[in-house]
Amino acid sequence: MDPITCKNAYYVKLGEKGKWEKSSIEENIMRIGWRKQTLQDINSGEWQTIKVELQNQNKHKATATRDLTALQQICKSTNEDIWITFHKNQLWWCKVCGPEIFSDEISKYRKVEKWHCHDVCGRSLFAAQIPGRLAKLQGFRGTVCIVREVNELVRLINCQSSPEYAAISNAKESLNEHVRAGLKRLHWKDFETLADLLFSSAGWKRISILGQTMKYSDIELEDPINKEMYQVQVKSKATLQEFQKYSREFDSGKYRKLFFVVHSPDSKLAEIVPNSASPIQLVLPNRLAEMVIEQGILGWLMDKIR
Repeated sequence: MDPITCKNAYYVKLGEKGKWEKSSIEENIMRIGWRKQTLQDINSGEWQTIKVELQNQNKHKATATRDLTALQQICKSTNEDIWITFHKNQLWWCKVCGPEIFSDEISKYRKVEKWHCHDVCGRSLFAAQIPGRLAKLQGFRGTVCIVREVNELVRLINCQSSPEYAAISNAKESLNEHVRAGLKRLHWKDFETLADLLFSSAGWKRISILGQTMKYSDIELEDPINKEMYQVQVKSKATLQEFQKYSREFDSGKYRKLFFVVHSPDSKLAEIVPNSASPIQLVLPNRLAEMVIEQGILGWLMDKIR
């Protein structure tokens, strides 16, 4: 998908409590209310007539004015604008087609090009993972509001990072590189302890004695929620042949998964792309360093390699 441009941006609530979200998105339309206003008046732009009707329908003048403004924004919007809404915990966006308003047995509506729930790179726009200044629009109680953060929205849809995000990302990548180097300085016993700390901090319950000699694993874990059993094999150095051997000997009947953790794999093992769906989980240096950073074990590592 090509990058988008945007002149104005608007949020629209698709029906009371989102009752028209599903049909609007599936049919690539923008369903709206104003059921007492005629299509002829709306499409002809008889705004004074509509204003009087809305004032007669509403006790509060401010409500009538707000409803008139919202309808005008929907009708006057062009293909240069972006419209957003929220459905199933995702941000959806679109551009409108021609200016005409239509009607069916459900509601009045305006046609849109296509509703999208991902950015131009194909990544889903989950509401929990977008900037809060955009996500907060979910709480807007009216029908239409102007999106003030136009540049932020366009950057989000165009898969572009903010300068601050880019700086943090670069710093994190550099830190990851240093952590990978630091892991190689650990004594094998300390590396085993590190693995235990990583899984324990993630909520796993160790049921084996750390350092106990076991034939096929160094650590045995239990998921405290579903009570399933897991094994962890910790290797400072390992070859592809060793990994394949442990994979063949893994008891999938008793254990849910085996985590094969290594900080210095040989060249062939390092080339393997970890498969999250496999019962044999290969944890290579890059992912291992990410876990150390994300789970707050960095201070412990620094003390051990000082």
